[in-house]
Amino acid sequence: MKTKFNGILTLLLALVVQISFAQDKTISGTVSDESGPLPGVSVLIKGTTKGTETDFDGKYTIKAKSGAVLVFRYLGYKTAEKNVGGSNTINITMVEGGTQLEEVVVIGYTNKKRGELSSAVSSVTSAQLEKQTNSVSIDNALQGVATGVQVTAQNGKPGNAAFVRIRGIGSINAGSEPLYLLDGIQVDEDQIIGINPSDIARMDVLKDAASTAIYGARGANGVVVITTKKGKKGKKAQIRIQSRLGIASEAKRNFRVMNAKEKLDYERAIGVGTGSTILLQSEWDRLISQEHDWNDDLLKDAHISSYNLSVQGGDEKLTYFMSIANDSNTGIIELIESAFTRTSARLNVGYDATSWLNLSTNLAFSTSNDQDPRDRNNIQNPVNGRFTFNPYEPVYLTDANGDRIPNLRGLDTFNPTHQGLSSLAQVRANEDNDTDNRFFGTFNANIKFSDNFSYQFGSNVSYFNRTARGILHAGSALDLIFNGTPTGETSIFNSNTFQYSLLNKLNFNKTFNERHAVNATVFMEYLDWYNENNTTGAQGYVVNGPTTVGAGATPAISRIAGANSRRTLFSVAASADYILDDKYILNATVRRDGSSRFGTNSKYGTFWGASAAWNISKEDFFSGISDTVDNLKLRVNAGTSGNDQIGTNPSITTYGFNSYNGNTASNPSNFGDPNLGWEQSFTYGAGIEFGLFNSRITGVVDYYKKNTTDLLLQVPISSIQGGGSIFKNIGEVENSGWEFELRGDIIRNENFRWNAGVTFSTYDSKVLKLANDDDLFVDYANYTTLRVGEEVHSFYLSRYVGVNPANGQALFLDENDNVTTTNTDNVLLSGKTPFAQFDGGFNTSVSYKGFDITADFYFKGGNYIYNVVEQQLLSDGTGANSNQRVDAFNYWKNPGDTNVLPNPVTNGYNGAVNLNNRTISNGTSTRYLQRGDYLRLRNLQIGYSLPSNYLENSPFSHIRMYASGTNLWTYVPYYKGDPEVGIGSAESNPGNTTRDQIPGEYSLNSYPTLKTISFGIDLKF
Repeated sequence: MKTKFNGILTLLLALVVQISFAQDKTISGTVSDESGPLPGVSVLIKGTTKGTETDFDGKYTIKAKSGAVLVFRYLGYKTAEKNVGGSNTINITMVEGGTQLEEVVVIGYTNKKRGELSSAVSSVTSAQLEKQTNSVSIDNALQGVATGVQVTAQNGKPGNAAFVRIRGIGSINAGSEPLYLLDGIQVDEDQIIGINPSDIARMDVLKDAASTAIYGARGANGVVVITTKKGKKGKKAQIRIQSRLGIASEAKRNFRVMNAKEKLDYERAIGVGTGSTILLQSEWDRLISQEHDWNDDLLKDAHISSYNLSVQGGDEKLTYFMSIANDSNTGIIELIESAFTRTSARLNVGYDATSWLNLSTNLAFSTSNDQDPRDRNNIQNPVNGRFTFNPYEPVYLTDANGDRIPNLRGLDTFNPTHQGLSSLAQVRANEDNDTDNRFFGTFNANIKFSDNFSYQFGSNVSYFNRTARGILHAGSALDLIFNGTPTGETSIFNSNTFQYSLLNKLNFNKTFNERHAVNATVFMEYLDWYNENNTTGAQGYVVNGPTTVGAGATPAISRIAGANSRRTLFSVAASADYILDDKYILNATVRRDGSSRFGTNSKYGTFWGASAAWNISKEDFFSGISDTVDNLKLRVNAGTSGNDQIGTNPSITTYGFNSYNGNTASNPSNFGDPNLGWEQSFTYGAGIEFGLFNSRITGVVDYYKKNTTDLLLQVPISSIQGGGSIFKNIGEVENSGWEFELRGDIIRNENFRWNAGVTFSTYDSKVLKLANDDDLFVDYANYTTLRVGEEVHSFYLSRYVGVNPANGQALFLDENDNVTTTNTDNVLLSGKTPFAQFDGGFNTSVSYKGFDITADFYFKGGNYIYNVVEQQLLSDGTGANSNQRVDAFNYWKNPGDTNVLPNPVTNGYNGAVNLNNRTISNGTSTRYLQRGDYLRLRNLQIGYSLPSNYLENSPFSHIRMYASGTNLWTYVPYYKGDPEVGIGSAESNPGNTTRDQIPGEYSLNSYPTLKTISFGIDLKF
C-alpha cells in the first residue's frame, strides 16, 4: 500500500512540476552596458514575436515559460541570450559590437536596416577601427575589409592618405576617387587625414548604382559615408581616455646592398670606381675601416604618440558627444623632429526642442603639420641616398686631426660623397612643412509634421586653409650649389578653400495594412565651392639670420603667383522604397544635376538607379529549413551615374595672366568646348546574402559590370591650330568583377569567443573606345598606355629575354619578335597592368574572459610594378660609382653562364655601347617589371580587460590594456622591395601631384612602408 501511495505521489509531483513549467512566469531585470542602464533594448522570446523593450532606466518586465530563451538586441551591441530558469530576475550586461544583420546603414540621405537593403554596401564599424590603432588615416581601414575596394597607401609617410578605388578604374582623365561624406559634408580625399578615427561610429561604402545614384554626378566612383559618434538618450555621461605610445621603423626589405668590402671588390672586378684605382693595401684597409650603414645614418626609429579624450551621453531631450585628441609621429628621417602632428576637436549635439522639432549640429576642427623630405629621384631624397651612397664614404668631413670641419653656418659639414651632396645636408638646409587647418560644421532641423511626414533643412560648411613654407638656408651646401654665394630663399604658399551646401528634404514613411511599407523622399541640394591661393617668396638672406619673407633682400619673382576658382552644383532628386511583407523590396531613384564645369549645351545630367531584393528566408515554404538557413536574400540592381571631376572650367576657354617685359600679358590656358558634358556610367549587378545557424555564419556574393562612356579625354590640337589639347567626350571603358565575403562565429559562449572572416574580390577592366581608336599615352603615365581591347593602363615596354650565354650580351625582342641586342622597340604587354586582378583579407579574433587577440591579413595579386629601384641598384656598371645590391655580383663572367645578369663591360660600360637609356642593357625594359603579389599581416593586437568586479570600488567602469603591431610580416614571392607601392615619387612624376599618378605603376625611392609596435590603454568612467 505504501509503495502504491509513493507511486501516486510521484506522479502528482511530476504533474505539478510540468504544470508549473508550462505556465508563464514574470521575468524582470535591468539591461546595461559597462557605463550604465540601456533604454530601448529589445527583449524577445526566442522563436516567437512576443517581446518588450527596456525603459529609460534599462528595466524590463516580460512573461515567459521556464526553459524559454530571452534574446536581447540593441543597435551597436552584440546579441545576448539568456535561459529562463528558476529565478524571476535576469540582469544582463551587453557588449558593444553588433553583427551585420542588426546594423543600421547610412545610405542615400537616409538610414536603413541592413535587412531592408536591396543594394551592395560594405561597412566598417568603430569596433573594427579600434583594432587598427596605428593608422591616423581612416581610409586605410577599408583595406581588405570592404569587398570591391582597392586601398593602396601612397607611401609610408605619416599623415598621407591612401588611393581608394571602388570597383575598378572608372575614368582616365577625370577623377577616380570616391565621394567622401562626413556627416553629409563633402570632403576631398586630401582632407580625410583631418578626421580623428576615434570619432568615427561607422563607414558605409556604397558600391552599386542603386545606392550611388542618389548622389548623382558625385557618386560615379562610389561613395564612402562617414558617420561620427553621437550621444545616446538616457545614457549617463561616459568619459573615455585613450592613450597610445609606440615606435616605427622601415618594414623589413627582402634585399641587401653591398658593404664596404663587397663594393670595393665589385668596383675592382668591373674596373670602375674607387676600388679599381686603389694600388696600396693600406688605402684599401682604410676605406674598409670607414664602413658604416647609410641606412642607420639617414633613418631613425620614429616615436608615435596618440591621446584621445571623449565624453558621450544624453538625457530624454539632449544628446552629446565631444572629443579632443592629439596624434604625433616623428617619422623615420634623421634630423626631422616631427613628420606629422594633428590636434582635433569635435562637438556633436542633438536636441529635441519640441515633440515635433529636432535640432542637431556637428562641429569639428583639426590642425595638422607635416614636414617633408624631398621625395624625388636624386640624392636630395634621403630614401634614395641610403642606397646610393657608398658604405666607405664618411658622413662628415674631417681635418687631418680627425676633427669635423665647420661650414659657413658654423655647423658640422656633411661629406658631399661622390654624388656632390649629402641627403643629410639637404634635410638640414631645407625646411619644407605644411600646416593645414580644417573646419567642418553641419546644422540640421528636422520637423515632424505627422507620424508619416517630415521635413529636413540641412546646411553644411567646410573650410580648409593650407600654408606651405619652404626655406633654403643661406650658406647651406644646397644654396652654394644652386647660387654659388650665400643667398637663401623663402617661399610661402597659402590656400583657402570654402565650401557650403544647402539641403531641403521632404520624407514620407508609412506602412499600410501592416503589409505595405512605403518610404519616399524628395529633395533639393545646392553646393558651392571656392578656392583662392597665392604664393610669395624672397631671396637674399643673411647667414644664420631670420628667414621670414620680409627679411629677404629681393622678391623671388619666380615664386610669386596667385589664382582663384569657383564651381557650383545644383540638384533635385527623388527616391522611393516599397517593401511588401518584409519579403519583397523595391527601390527607385532619380537625380538631375547641373554643374558649372560643363558647357551651356550640356550643363545638366539626369541619373537614375533601381534595385530589387527578395527575402526568400521569410517565405512560408522556407520554414522547414529556417533553423539551418535563417537568412537568404537575392538582390539585383542597375543604374547610371556621372563624373565631372576635371577641374573648374574645362568647357570654356580661359586665359592666364603674367608679366612679360614689364607689361601684363595673357595667353590661352585652356581651350573650351560648349558641348563638353558628363562622363556617363551604366552599372548593373546581382548579389546574394545568406545566414546560417542563427547567423553564426554569414556571407555575401556580388557580381557587377560597369560601362563608362563619354570619357573626358584630352585630345591633342595640331600645331597649326595652336597646339596643346582640349577635353572631349570620347572613349569608353568597362569594369567587372566578383565580390565574396564570409564571416562566422566559430565558438560563442559566455567566456570564450572565436570568430573569423574572409573577403575576396576580383577585378577586370577593358578599354572599349578611344579617340580615333588610337593608342592613348596620358601625360601622367610613365610606363603604360591605353589601347582598345586591352586592360586599362597596360604596360608598354621593350621585352628583355635574358643574356647570351656565349658573350654575356643582354638580349631583347623587337616588335616582330626577333632577338636583338637593343631595347628600342616598345610593345603593349597584354594582361600586365599596375592594377590588381584580385585582393582580399582574412581576419580572426579570439577572446577568453578578459584576454583578446585580433589579427588582420591582407593579400593582393595579379598587378605589376616597374621596379626603378632595382634598375638603379643592378646597373650593369653604368651606375657603379653608387652602391649596388649584393646580387649585382651575379653577372656573366664565362661562356656558358646562365641565369646571370648581363656582363657590365659588354653591355655598355667603358663606352662599348652608346650609353643611351634606350639601348644599354639596364635601360627601360621588362627586365625590371615584376609582379606585385603579396600577403601581409596588417594588424595584430593583443589586449586584456580587467574584470568588472576588480573595478567596483574605483571610478572606472572599464580598463583595457593592449599591444599592437602593423606590417609585422610580409610574404613577397616576386617583387624585390616593399610591394605596397602607391606613388613612385611625389616630385618626379609628370603630373607633379600625387593624385596625377597611376597607383602602383612604378617604385622610385618614395617614403618606405613602416612597421609599428605600440602599447595603449583605454579607460572608461
